[in-house]
Amino acid sequence: MKDRMIKLIPVIVLPLLTWIVPAPTGLETEVWHLFGICLSLLCGLIFKPFSEPVISLIILGIGACFVETPSTLYTGFASESVWFLLAVLLACGAFKKTGLGKRLAYILLSKFGSTRFGRSSLGLGYTMMLCDLILSPATGSNTSRSAIVFPIFRGVSESMGSYPDKNPRKLGAYLELLEHVVAMSTAVLFLTGMASNAVIASTIKDVAGIELTWMLWFKAALVPGLIILFLCPLAVYKLFPPELKDLGDIKPFVQEGMKEMGPMKKNEKILLVLFIMAILGWMLGGKIGISMYVVAFAFLALELLLGVMDWNDLMAEKGAWNMYIWYGAFFSISSAINEGGFYTWLSEQIQKYLDLSALNGILVLVVLLLLSFAVKYFFVSNAAYIASIYPVILTLAASTQVNMMALSLMLAFFGGYGALLCNYGNGASIYIFGNGYVSQKDWYVKGTILLFLIFAVFLIIGLPYWNIMGIC
Repeated sequence: MKDRMIKLIPVIVLPLLTWIVPAPTGLETEVWHLFGICLSLLCGLIFKPFSEPVISLIILGIGACFVETPSTLYTGFASESVWFLLAVLLACGAFKKTGLGKRLAYILLSKFGSTRFGRSSLGLGYTMMLCDLILSPATGSNTSRSAIVFPIFRGVSESMGSYPDKNPRKLGAYLELLEHVVAMSTAVLFLTGMASNAVIASTIKDVAGIELTWMLWFKAALVPGLIILFLCPLAVYKLFPPELKDLGDIKPFVQEGMKEMGPMKKNEKILLVLFIMAILGWMLGGKIGISMYVVAFAFLALELLLGVMDWNDLMAEKGAWNMYIWYGAFFSISSAINEGGFYTWLSEQIQKYLDLSALNGILVLVVLLLLSFAVKYFFVSNAAYIASIYPVILTLAASTQVNMMALSLMLAFFGGYGALLCNYGNGASIYIFGNGYVSQKDWYVKGTILLFLIFAVFLIIGLPYWNIMGIC
């Protein structure tokens, strides 16, 4: 109780200050008060005196009593971006329920495990990467995807005598660190690859006026993203090599897993068809006038109609509903202060101390990306980090020579890659690190090295590729 009260101090004090201190010159009083509520919510999401949805509802309920237009605090719950995120997260629960994700992993293991390369530690890393990649376009949470994929490969590690508290470097540590890099890399490839991507897209559209459709996102990520993804197992292998190089025969492990699952069930087959249809819908929908939002709801609707999921299954997806509540609240307030000119005012204040207007556009892009990396450590929630920091960076960039499309794409993709910096980068980071194979020191050091290698790939290959394709 005492600990909770301490965490509540900034949540209560910060909004009170905006009622005590007059609004700065250039800001309306109502916008200043909304900013105080925004700070309160941000502190609530960081310090967590209560769970994210609970503190969000508390702040909305109390805050509504002190603003001129209470409905401002609830508009985010009607946003198509917020509902899109909810629909994708609910739909991806079917992969865990039906066991389709697990079956795909065992199939890949059986195919590659019969080859010489597949029986090596490096080959196992590539098998894990492919499994994650196959699931990524339509599993809108890389936390859920990691929870499907990694336990299977952890089982391979344990069958080789590598446990978190016994011989972790034999195999398990390599796989754990690799899964973290892979989970962020597959998340970056598709707008639907990670929950925070929808937050990024809506933030960029609201602040910079640039719409990142599913196909544009995929087209921009394709070349640099695939290069990074397919180099991941080798890069981690060189940077953090496993002691065990040759796995020997893993067929008994795979056969036992397949035996437990039994033959492919009807719901798995239905989900596989819907999965393929959803990917095609996101890829081609823009050309025939069907938005990605419609595809997401159709995907979920067909799962319900065909009995793959039911209402109880949807209610059991607590992570999806948690995200809907707190992100809907944050989206409401962030949109309101943006419309009130807060981010423009803030960028003008920052420019007094950090004038980037005279710098080359590429240099501005690098400086702003490095700034986004530096503040990443202060956020436990990736979506809260994006919703708070990205509007400031985008508004600050508007008065510089930087190419706004290039900056928007960089911010979009490093919303995922940036999670490599720490063990709380996003939900998948927390889950994967929690397996306990990799020390915190190795996680931070190796993750930082890999992040800057990825940054170099985007600067050297990504930017020229976007120019050639006419994206920027």
